[in-house]
Amino acid sequence: MTQLDATSGASPFDAIKNSDERGDFWTGRDLMPLMQYARWEKFAEVIEKAKASLAIVEGVEQAAHHFATWGSDGGRWGNRRLEDYRLTRFGAYLVAMAGDDTKEAVARARVYFAVKTREAEVAPPMDYAALDINDPRAVMVLAQAAHRSAALAIKESERADRAEARVEELIPAAQALEAIEAGDGIRLKVFRKHYFPDVPEREFFEHLYRRRLLIDQRGRGEWNERTQARRDGWQHGHPTAEGSAYLYMHATRDRNNVRRHHARVKPGAPERALRDLLVKQGLVAALITTTDLAVRNP
Repeated sequence: MTQLDATSGASPFDAIKNSDERGDFWTGRDLMPLMQYARWEKFAEVIEKAKASLAIVEGVEQAAHHFATWGSDGGRWGNRRLEDYRLTRFGAYLVAMAGDDTKEAVARARVYFAVKTREAEVAPPMDYAALDINDPRAVMVLAQAAHRSAALAIKESERADRAEARVEELIPAAQALEAIEAGDGIRLKVFRKHYFPDVPEREFFEHLYRRRLLIDQRGRGEWNERTQARRDGWQHGHPTAEGSAYLYMHATRDRNNVRRHHARVKPGAPERALRDLLVKQGLVAALITTTDLAVRNP
Protein backbone atom coordinates (compact mmCIF):
# COMPACT_ATOMS: atom_id res chain seq x y z
CA MET A 1 0.00 0.00 0.00
CA THR A 2 1.25 3.48 -0.85
CA GLN A 3 1.95 5.45 2.28
CA LEU A 4 0.31 8.87 2.11
CA ASP A 5 2.24 11.49 4.09
CA ALA A 6 -0.55 13.95 4.90
CA THR A 7 1.67 16.75 6.16
CA SER A 8 4.72 16.76 3.89
CA GLY A 9 5.11 18.38 0.51
CA ALA A 10 5.60 14.90 -0.98
CA SER A 11 1.98 13.95 -0.39
CA PRO A 12 0.28 12.48 -3.48
CA PHE A 13 -2.62 14.84 -2.73
CA ASP A 14 -0.24 17.70 -3.57
CA ALA A 15 0.73 15.95 -6.79
CA ILE A 16 -2.87 15.90 -8.08
CA LYS A 17 -3.72 19.45 -6.97
CA ASN A 18 -4.78 21.82 -9.75
CA SER A 19 -4.89 25.63 -9.81
CA ASP A 20 -6.69 28.21 -11.90
CA GLU A 21 -7.90 31.79 -11.52
CA ARG A 22 -10.37 30.63 -8.84
CA GLY A 23 -7.70 28.95 -6.71
CA ASP A 24 -6.60 25.39 -5.88
CA PHE A 25 -8.87 22.46 -6.63
CA TRP A 26 -8.93 18.67 -6.91
CA THR A 27 -10.98 16.52 -9.29
CA GLY A 28 -13.07 13.64 -8.06
CA ARG A 29 -11.52 11.12 -10.45
CA ASP A 30 -8.01 12.06 -9.33
CA LEU A 31 -9.00 11.68 -5.66
CA MET A 32 -10.80 8.36 -6.15
CA PRO A 33 -7.75 6.02 -6.33
CA LEU A 34 -5.94 7.88 -3.53
CA MET A 35 -8.91 7.18 -1.26
CA GLN A 36 -8.95 3.49 -2.29
CA TYR A 37 -12.20 3.52 -4.24
CA ALA A 38 -12.18 1.20 -7.26
CA ARG A 39 -15.48 2.25 -8.89
CA TRP A 40 -16.47 5.78 -9.87
CA GLU A 41 -20.15 5.09 -9.10
CA LYS A 42 -19.35 4.36 -5.45
CA PHE A 43 -17.07 7.36 -5.08
CA ALA A 44 -19.59 9.66 -6.80
CA GLU A 45 -22.13 8.60 -4.14
CA VAL A 46 -19.69 9.75 -1.43
CA ILE A 47 -19.24 13.11 -3.18
CA GLU A 48 -23.00 13.59 -3.56
CA LYS A 49 -23.53 12.75 0.12
CA ALA A 50 -20.98 15.39 1.14
CA LYS A 51 -22.53 17.89 -1.28
CA ALA A 52 -26.05 17.27 0.04
CA SER A 53 -24.87 17.79 3.62
CA LEU A 54 -23.30 21.14 2.74
CA ALA A 55 -26.41 22.20 0.80
CA ILE A 56 -28.57 21.68 3.89
CA VAL A 57 -26.22 23.59 6.18
CA GLU A 58 -24.91 26.36 3.89
CA GLY A 59 -27.31 26.35 0.94
CA VAL A 60 -27.37 25.10 -2.64
CA GLU A 61 -25.15 27.92 -3.94
CA GLN A 62 -22.29 27.08 -1.59
CA ALA A 63 -22.63 23.39 -2.42
CA ALA A 64 -22.42 24.18 -6.14
CA HIS A 65 -19.29 26.29 -5.52
CA HIS A 66 -17.40 23.64 -3.57
CA PHE A 67 -18.69 20.70 -5.66
CA ALA A 68 -18.85 22.12 -9.19
CA THR A 69 -19.58 19.67 -12.00
CA TRP A 70 -16.55 19.03 -14.16
CA GLY A 71 -15.76 17.14 -17.36
CA SER A 72 -12.63 15.01 -17.19
CA ASP A 73 -10.55 14.03 -20.19
CA GLY A 74 -11.57 10.61 -21.46
CA GLY A 75 -8.02 9.26 -21.14
CA ARG A 76 -8.00 5.59 -22.09
CA TRP A 77 -11.66 5.86 -23.04
CA GLY A 78 -10.75 8.17 -25.95
CA ASN A 79 -12.15 11.65 -26.46
CA ARG A 80 -15.37 11.03 -24.51
CA ARG A 81 -15.82 13.51 -21.64
CA LEU A 82 -16.44 11.80 -18.30
CA GLU A 83 -18.57 13.01 -15.41
CA ASP A 84 -16.41 14.54 -12.70
CA TYR A 85 -16.35 17.18 -9.95
CA ARG A 86 -14.20 20.25 -9.35
CA LEU A 87 -13.64 20.14 -5.59
CA THR A 88 -12.31 23.04 -3.57
CA ARG A 89 -10.03 22.30 -0.63
CA PHE A 90 -13.07 22.46 1.66
CA GLY A 91 -15.12 20.32 -0.72
CA ALA A 92 -12.40 17.66 -0.83
CA TYR A 93 -12.23 17.74 2.97
CA LEU A 94 -15.98 17.09 3.20
CA VAL A 95 -15.63 14.21 0.75
CA ALA A 96 -12.95 12.69 2.97
CA MET A 97 -15.21 13.11 6.01
CA ALA A 98 -18.04 11.32 4.16
CA GLY A 99 -15.78 8.47 3.01
CA ASP A 100 -15.55 4.90 4.27
CA ASP A 101 -14.31 4.92 7.88
CA THR A 102 -12.67 1.51 7.41
CA LYS A 103 -10.24 2.72 4.72
CA GLU A 104 -6.83 3.89 5.95
CA ALA A 105 -6.47 6.07 2.85
CA VAL A 106 -9.67 7.93 3.74
CA ALA A 107 -8.31 8.67 7.21
CA ARG A 108 -5.09 9.98 5.69
CA ALA A 109 -7.07 12.16 3.29
CA ARG A 110 -8.97 13.64 6.23
CA VAL A 111 -5.72 14.53 7.98
CA TYR A 112 -4.21 16.02 4.81
CA PHE A 113 -7.15 18.29 3.97
CA ALA A 114 -7.69 19.26 7.61
CA VAL A 115 -4.03 20.34 7.84
CA LYS A 116 -4.11 22.19 4.51
CA THR A 117 -7.36 23.95 5.40
CA ARG A 118 -5.86 25.10 8.69
CA GLU A 119 -2.69 26.27 6.94
CA ALA A 120 -4.79 28.33 4.51
CA GLU A 121 -6.70 29.90 7.41
CA VAL A 122 -3.58 31.02 9.32
CA ALA A 123 -1.36 31.91 6.32
CA PRO A 124 -0.10 35.53 6.48
CA PRO A 125 -1.36 37.89 3.76
CA MET A 126 0.84 38.08 0.67
CA ASP A 127 2.91 41.25 0.10
CA TYR A 128 1.92 41.92 -3.49
CA ALA A 129 4.05 45.09 -3.62
CA ALA A 130 7.18 42.97 -3.23
CA LEU A 131 6.46 40.85 -6.30
CA ASP A 132 8.68 41.26 -9.36
CA ILE A 133 6.35 42.24 -12.22
CA ASN A 134 8.99 40.97 -14.69
CA ASP A 135 8.58 37.46 -13.34
CA PRO A 136 5.82 35.61 -15.29
CA ARG A 137 4.89 33.67 -12.15
CA ALA A 138 4.39 36.92 -10.23
CA VAL A 139 2.18 38.27 -13.01
CA MET A 140 0.04 35.12 -12.74
CA VAL A 141 -0.26 35.58 -8.96
CA LEU A 142 -1.33 39.20 -9.39
CA ALA A 143 -3.86 38.26 -12.07
CA GLN A 144 -5.36 35.56 -9.86
CA ALA A 145 -5.59 37.99 -6.93
CA ALA A 146 -7.30 40.61 -9.10
CA HIS A 147 -9.77 38.05 -10.38
CA ARG A 148 -10.59 36.84 -6.87
CA SER A 149 -11.08 40.40 -5.64
CA ALA A 150 -13.46 41.22 -8.50
CA ALA A 151 -15.35 37.98 -8.04
CA LEU A 152 -15.67 38.62 -4.29
CA ALA A 153 -17.03 42.13 -4.87
CA ILE A 154 -19.62 40.81 -7.34
CA LYS A 155 -20.58 38.00 -4.99
CA GLU A 156 -21.05 40.37 -2.03
CA SER A 157 -23.25 42.66 -4.15
CA GLU A 158 -25.35 39.74 -5.35
CA ARG A 159 -25.64 38.41 -1.79
CA ALA A 160 -27.00 41.75 -0.56
CA ASP A 161 -29.53 41.85 -3.40
CA ARG A 162 -30.68 38.30 -2.67
CA ALA A 163 -31.00 38.99 1.06
CA GLU A 164 -33.24 41.97 0.38
CA ALA A 165 -35.32 40.08 -2.19
CA ARG A 166 -35.92 37.14 0.19
CA VAL A 167 -37.31 39.14 3.10
CA GLU A 168 -40.88 38.59 1.92
CA GLU A 169 -40.16 34.93 1.20
CA LEU A 170 -38.90 34.28 4.74
CA ILE A 171 -42.10 35.57 6.34
CA PRO A 172 -44.30 32.64 5.17
CA ALA A 173 -41.45 30.25 6.02
CA ALA A 174 -41.47 31.51 9.62
CA GLN A 175 -45.26 31.17 9.73
CA ALA A 176 -44.98 27.59 8.48
CA LEU A 177 -42.43 26.75 11.19
CA GLU A 178 -44.71 28.26 13.84
CA ALA A 179 -47.48 25.95 12.62
CA ILE A 180 -45.14 22.97 12.99
CA GLU A 181 -44.20 23.96 16.53
CA ALA A 182 -47.87 24.29 17.49
CA GLY A 183 -48.64 20.68 16.46
CA ASP A 184 -48.06 17.28 18.05
CA GLY A 185 -45.08 16.44 15.87
CA ILE A 186 -44.98 13.80 13.15
CA ARG A 187 -44.52 10.05 13.20
CA LEU A 188 -41.14 8.72 12.17
CA LYS A 189 -42.48 7.19 8.97
CA VAL A 190 -43.80 10.59 7.89
CA PHE A 191 -40.52 12.20 8.95
CA ARG A 192 -38.59 9.77 6.72
CA LYS A 193 -40.85 10.35 3.71
CA HIS A 194 -40.52 14.10 4.12
CA TYR A 195 -36.79 14.52 4.77
CA PHE A 196 -35.23 11.24 3.55
CA PRO A 197 -37.48 9.89 0.76
CA ASP A 198 -34.58 8.13 -1.00
CA VAL A 199 -33.64 6.12 2.10
CA PRO A 200 -35.61 2.82 2.32
CA GLU A 201 -37.83 2.61 5.39
CA ARG A 202 -36.10 -0.51 6.75
CA GLU A 203 -32.67 1.10 6.33
CA PHE A 204 -33.92 4.29 8.00
CA PHE A 205 -35.14 2.49 11.13
CA GLU A 206 -32.06 0.25 11.24
CA HIS A 207 -30.03 3.45 11.36
CA LEU A 208 -32.06 4.77 14.30
CA TYR A 209 -31.55 1.51 16.21
CA ARG A 210 -27.85 1.35 15.34
CA ARG A 211 -27.27 4.95 16.40
CA ARG A 212 -29.19 4.30 19.63
CA LEU A 213 -31.90 6.84 19.02
CA LEU A 214 -34.60 4.16 19.34
CA ILE A 215 -34.67 1.18 21.70
CA ASP A 216 -34.16 -2.10 19.83
CA GLN A 217 -36.00 -4.96 21.53
CA ARG A 218 -36.86 -7.05 18.49
CA GLY A 219 -37.55 -10.63 19.52
CA ARG A 220 -37.00 -9.98 23.24
CA GLY A 221 -40.57 -10.14 24.49
CA GLU A 222 -42.95 -12.95 25.44
CA TRP A 223 -43.17 -16.20 23.50
CA ASN A 224 -45.93 -16.27 20.86
CA GLU A 225 -47.33 -19.78 20.43
CA ARG A 226 -49.10 -18.93 17.18
CA THR A 227 -46.00 -17.62 15.41
CA GLN A 228 -43.56 -19.78 17.40
CA ALA A 229 -41.37 -16.75 17.96
CA ARG A 230 -40.81 -14.12 20.58
CA ARG A 231 -42.68 -10.85 20.38
CA ASP A 232 -40.86 -7.56 20.48
CA GLY A 233 -40.13 -6.16 23.93
CA TRP A 234 -42.64 -3.71 25.37
CA GLN A 235 -40.17 -0.83 25.01
CA HIS A 236 -39.25 -1.62 21.41
CA GLY A 237 -39.30 1.52 19.26
CA HIS A 238 -39.33 3.88 22.27
CA PRO A 239 -36.83 6.77 22.31
CA THR A 240 -33.57 6.11 24.09
CA ALA A 241 -32.10 8.62 26.55
CA GLU A 242 -30.18 10.17 23.65
CA GLY A 243 -33.16 10.00 21.31
CA SER A 244 -35.45 11.75 23.80
CA ALA A 245 -33.89 15.07 22.76
CA TYR A 246 -35.74 14.67 19.46
CA LEU A 247 -38.51 12.10 20.07
CA TYR A 248 -41.33 11.42 22.50
CA MET A 249 -44.09 8.81 22.96
CA HIS A 250 -47.42 10.16 21.68
CA ALA A 251 -50.61 8.52 22.95
CA THR A 252 -53.67 7.95 20.72
CA ARG A 253 -56.72 5.66 20.82
CA ASP A 254 -57.46 3.23 18.03
CA ARG A 255 -60.93 2.42 16.66
CA ASN A 256 -61.44 -0.08 19.49
CA ASN A 257 -60.71 2.70 22.00
CA VAL A 258 -57.44 1.01 23.01
CA ARG A 259 -54.72 3.42 23.99
CA ARG A 260 -51.67 3.14 21.72
CA HIS A 261 -48.30 4.82 21.96
CA HIS A 262 -46.07 5.70 19.02
CA ALA A 263 -42.78 7.53 18.80
CA ARG A 264 -43.17 10.99 17.30
CA VAL A 265 -40.68 13.66 16.42
CA LYS A 266 -40.85 16.66 18.74
CA PRO A 267 -42.11 19.66 16.76
CA GLY A 268 -40.07 22.76 15.98
CA ALA A 269 -36.33 22.98 16.62
CA PRO A 270 -35.93 19.28 17.67
CA GLU A 271 -37.36 18.18 14.30
CA ARG A 272 -34.84 20.23 12.39
CA ALA A 273 -32.04 19.20 14.76
CA LEU A 274 -32.86 15.50 14.16
CA ARG A 275 -32.74 16.06 10.41
CA ASP A 276 -29.33 17.73 10.68
CA LEU A 277 -28.01 15.00 12.99
CA LEU A 278 -29.02 12.22 10.60
CA VAL A 279 -27.41 14.06 7.70
CA LYS A 280 -24.15 14.35 9.67
CA GLN A 281 -24.40 10.62 10.35
CA GLY A 282 -24.53 9.88 6.63
CA LEU A 283 -28.18 9.80 5.54
CA VAL A 284 -28.87 11.72 2.34
CA ALA A 285 -31.70 14.21 2.81
CA ALA A 286 -33.94 15.88 0.25
CA LEU A 287 -33.75 19.64 -0.04
CA ILE A 288 -36.68 21.19 1.83
CA THR A 289 -38.39 24.30 0.49
CA THR A 290 -40.82 26.75 2.01
CA THR A 291 -43.63 25.16 -0.01
CA ASP A 292 -42.78 21.73 1.40
CA LEU A 293 -43.13 23.06 4.94
CA ALA A 294 -46.45 24.72 4.17
CA VAL A 295 -48.16 21.71 2.58
CA ARG A 296 -46.81 18.89 4.76
CA ASN A 297 -49.46 16.70 6.39
CA PRO A 298 -48.32 15.58 9.87
